[in-house]
Amino acid sequence: MHETLLAHPALAGHRRPKIHIVDHATSHAAAAFYCSGFSSAAIVTADGQGDGIATTIARGAGTTITNLASLGITESLGFFYLALTNHLGFELGEEGKVMGLAARAHPAPAPPAFTLTGSGYRANIDIEDSGGDVATFRATVAAWRRWLESNFGPPVPVSYSMDWLRGRIRTTIELDDHHAKVAAAGQAELERVMLHLVRLAVEQTGERRLVLGGGVALNCTANGVIERSGLVDELYVFPASGDAGTGLGAALAVAAAHGERPAGMIDQAGLGPAFSDADIGDLLRQLDLSAVRSDDIATKVVHLLDAGKVVGWFQGRMEIGPRALGHRSILADPRRRVSHTRVNDIKGREQWRPLAPSLRATDGHRYVQTSGSAPFMLTASPVVDEMRAVIPAVVHTDGSCRPQFVTAERNAPFAALLDRFDATCGVPVVLNTSFNLAGEPIVCTPYDAVRTFFSSTMDALVIGSFVVSK
Repeated sequence: MHETLLAHPALAGHRRPKIHIVDHATSHAAAAFYCSGFSSAAIVTADGQGDGIATTIARGAGTTITNLASLGITESLGFFYLALTNHLGFELGEEGKVMGLAARAHPAPAPPAFTLTGSGYRANIDIEDSGGDVATFRATVAAWRRWLESNFGPPVPVSYSMDWLRGRIRTTIELDDHHAKVAAAGQAELERVMLHLVRLAVEQTGERRLVLGGGVALNCTANGVIERSGLVDELYVFPASGDAGTGLGAALAVAAAHGERPAGMIDQAGLGPAFSDADIGDLLRQLDLSAVRSDDIATKVVHLLDAGKVVGWFQGRMEIGPRALGHRSILADPRRRVSHTRVNDIKGREQWRPLAPSLRATDGHRYVQTSGSAPFMLTASPVVDEMRAVIPAVVHTDGSCRPQFVTAERNAPFAALLDRFDATCGVPVVLNTSFNLAGEPIVCTPYDAVRTFFSSTMDALVIGSFVVSK
């Protein structure tokens, strides 16, 4: 592929840049380790596969990452979880739904999907010999589907319809307690294997600081289990730990090979594009939209939230990764359980899916039982018992939440909003979910925000210094 790139006519007459090839797993490891700020750490990466590798254990020190163990496609934790996702009627990219469903039940009984070993683990499935990564991927997922059907019964039946605007739409998924138990069983098995890998990584590296990379590191529940396990003292998960972060990881790996790495921890995800008030104002005028401009947006939003309104919040640079962290968010009052119902309705989400809290870091541990700094909504943690009735809209079925701790250094406008909400309403917490509708990406540009706002039943759009209402 890189030879094709170098032959592109746009490069004619120019000095052709040197191409560095960084393998997939190293890209994941580099993104996680070099952004952690740790001088040294144990590294575990786990995903579907890349370059024939699904799981690695490594040690990072300074500008060097030393691989200690690798497991291939047939042992892929990502493909196991993908098969589980498919078994429950969901598609690639909807693994988070399985994680949310799993919290609703105790695991169904089943034999272990994996056997733990002194060097890692092995999958307890029979895979037909198949050449090449694509064929091996297909054979692995097919084997896991057979295993799931053998142990849990037939997969959830799904029907589809055609919508000429939105393409093929899944129209029927009927889930019951059995399916929640199946999800819980798969989640528990993933956690068991990940804990074993962490234990091996700590033993082999002598490090008690851990970084996680790869798509499996987006499993917030497993991350929370690891954080509370006592196996590690500190945990860092890169906010774009899936494949969206491999480009940055590859660049960091090349920089490290030349003796360079970020000076400290990357603890805020606002690394994407930003838009000025002038840009936003021009768009609103072009669209002939009525808007109120304010120098105190935080107070305006607090009044809206306190009145039970749902607000689209568009401020600063877009986040890297899949989580909305107060730059491209939908916000609501966490004190009202109805906020949970309404926001899931607005986004076209199943009502059993959780919604997350963003809260002031200085108050975080009064509300959430976690030892971490929680900058990225990537660890699920128990909500403090007496606080569950205070912020019911952001407490999941099992009493957990996926918190984001906010500081003024990471996101000053969002921190100011939490300060005002606390002063007015008595809690430094808001319900925060990504600014998008079902099947769509998180909004990036002001036009995206306006289109999504008017395609939904949100009450107000706060975009830069402007408030747009319907």
